[in-house]
Amino acid sequence: MPHRTTQHARSIADPGDGQQAFWALIDRDLRQVVERWVNQALQWLAEEAAGAAWHERCPERRAWRNGHRRRGLLTRYGRLDLSVPRLRGLPLETSLVFDAWQRRQADVDRALLRAYVLGISTRGTVELAEQLFGGSLSHQAVSQLGRWLDEELVRYRQRPIRPLYPVVQLDGMHLGVRGGDRVAVLAVGLRADGGKDVLGFSLATGEQCRELLWDLRRRGLEGVEQFTTDGSGAIESALAEVYPEVALQQCVTHRLRGLLERVGRTPEGWALVREAAKIFRASSRSTAQEVALAWERRWWRQAPEAVAWFMEGLSESLMFYDLPERWWRAARTTNRVERLIRTLRMRLRPMGTFYDVRAAERALFGQLLRWHLTEHITHSP
Repeated sequence: MPHRTTQHARSIADPGDGQQAFWALIDRDLRQVVERWVNQALQWLAEEAAGAAWHERCPERRAWRNGHRRRGLLTRYGRLDLSVPRLRGLPLETSLVFDAWQRRQADVDRALLRAYVLGISTRGTVELAEQLFGGSLSHQAVSQLGRWLDEELVRYRQRPIRPLYPVVQLDGMHLGVRGGDRVAVLAVGLRADGGKDVLGFSLATGEQCRELLWDLRRRGLEGVEQFTTDGSGAIESALAEVYPEVALQQCVTHRLRGLLERVGRTPEGWALVREAAKIFRASSRSTAQEVALAWERRWWRQAPEAVAWFMEGLSESLMFYDLPERWWRAARTTNRVERLIRTLRMRLRPMGTFYDVRAAERALFGQLLRWHLTEHITHSP
């Protein structure tokens, strides 16, 4: 075999495509060797099941040969064309090589599923299977590969939550779904050691998260001292119903952005916003209120409407002062969950519009599993 491969390599020694053709020959010969070994293994299994070799007459024989059936198997070495022996009156046990109805090696499924979780679209995963393994794959087969995520998602949503999170951040992101976009609301718990855990998520037509919050409470999310949101009315309404005893902090970054939108991106507007930001860096709530009053007097004539809007709901952005000082920086904004959402958007964008809500949930959860490889999102005991 090496001599024959060398002869083929010499016959195609073209500086332009010689290397590609050489490795193509290696792949072909390796696939043929593996195919021959697998077929020999199937013949050995048939002999063991029948109790005798081909045309062998012996009293230990338990079954007779009944031809073969052809089937393909997609493996890491490429697509194998197998000849599976048939036995008259006795099924052939082939689980040593492949399971019943299995058309792809487990390693192939794992590689393709890994590509799907990394954010490659269904079409891209099909093309990847053709390029790496030399076999065609339907879009339905790729979708079926991801169905194991459904079982993992069910287990994820049933795990108990330990009371480790004094601060929980909530925010939403839009997902394209046929029949109407959905909003995925994520709940991220902040731990005392500086880490964050994804406690749960839900998909709805808007930022409706009552079911998500009731589910978190049922699973044991207690002891929360503060929820931080971006000021969404739907999220705050749900929190008032499910966690009425917990303080609600509006993200100071969003409040400053809203102020900038009202005064405009002019040099004077930027100066007004920079001075307003000093309110949230004060050493205490009382000091912050004093700084806010001085800021109001300083800018009232230049932008009365914007200043009035900012001061009207200011107390809702000062709730973080009720926490220990070590929590102030993390609790006053939704930056932790927003950074996660930016990563999720980047990974989900290549997948395009999802067929239904279930497919969108599966893809989103797959990305959270991938994120779990580098971040701590496991919240089960």
